[in-house]
Amino acid sequence: MVILNLVGLFGLGFCVGIVMAISGNADAASNVDQFLWFNILVLFSWIFIAFFAFKFSVNKFIVEKI
Repeated sequence: MVILNLVGLFGLGFCVGIVMAISGNADAASNVDQFLWFNILVLFSWIFIAFFAFKFSVNKFIVEKI
């Protein structure tokens, strides 16, 4: 479950980095962790990432064993 959370957050950061590079803000990408909008985006998206990681883990390791 931890690996799924890390992969989801990495994917989110990757997508934000691509959008910033396409929009011409590549120099601001080194300071993106200080932006309020990025922190709020990560916190809200982490809820969905953690929910689906938990759902996948329960279905994979508990429901299939029963």
